[in-house]
Amino acid sequence: MKILVAEDDPTTRRMILKTLSTLDQQVLETDNGACAWEIYQRERPEIVITDWLMPGMDGLELVRRICESNEGCTLKPYILMLTAKNEAADLKIGFDQGASEFISKPFRPIELIARLKVGISNQKLARELERARRLSEQQALTDSLTGLNNRRALLKLLRVDEDRTLRGRQPLSVILTDVDHFKSVNDDFGHNTGDCVLQVVSDALRAGVRSGDHLGRWGGEEFLILLPNTDLIQAAEVAERCRTLLARQQIQTEDSRTMRISASFGVASANGVNRPDVMELVSQADRALYWAKEAGRNRVKIYVANADSKRRRA
Repeated sequence: MKILVAEDDPTTRRMILKTLSTLDQQVLETDNGACAWEIYQRERPEIVITDWLMPGMDGLELVRRICESNEGCTLKPYILMLTAKNEAADLKIGFDQGASEFISKPFRPIELIARLKVGISNQKLARELERARRLSEQQALTDSLTGLNNRRALLKLLRVDEDRTLRGRQPLSVILTDVDHFKSVNDDFGHNTGDCVLQVVSDALRAGVRSGDHLGRWGGEEFLILLPNTDLIQAAEVAERCRTLLARQQIQTEDSRTMRISASFGVASANGVNRPDVMELVSQADRALYWAKEAGRNRVKIYVANADSKRRRA
């Protein structure tokens, strides 16, 4: 853990550094507030020990800047201020600016150690809580079997990319794919093999999409690929590449048989203006996927509005 010490008095600073040497932490030091602010921006220490009165930039201003730079952040530094001020009004000002704790000068090393141990413990706990929060958030947005985005994550990405591409007047494409005859795989080989198939499909799709594309499990044996700034032809090329990669895969069943799998793909796209709602775009990709299944599976079909109108009239 990094600890930043900002103290202009050499004797006090040496005393602080000697005390910190017993804690086995990384210590950064300076004798003025301006330099401390530069170090903080570069190193982002978890604990800051600062004198209140320093030349140039005082400790109060340093604390204010540090707190402003962490506004909205979950992890915030533990700030310990050293001061000869002990009036309640002065302490209130310091707390209002964001100080975590105070030590009055002159102080005893045992007191500094006690306050720092509290700060270190608080920072470690905050790290663990943040790590747990991120893990929980990731799990809530991740499909447990394939490790891909789940439907909830894809819905968020769809809305984000819809807004971004609308503002930039860029095209947006969607690919919906479904594993062919997946029910038969589960019926004939069991659900363990079915899970293996879905993992193989997810790996093949990962290999086929481009950097910047979003891939996830839409539900069951369906997968969705979101392609920002991609027109219909480019999206169809991505879908065909994924289809070809998947058709090459071989899967060993539990009874030592070898099986091949395939998938059908539906592609829909919209330009940067006058586009349908993004969920309508998904519906169009689903319609094209149905055409691919209807045409014999293991192929790519693109959504064409005129063709859809003729089919509906028929």
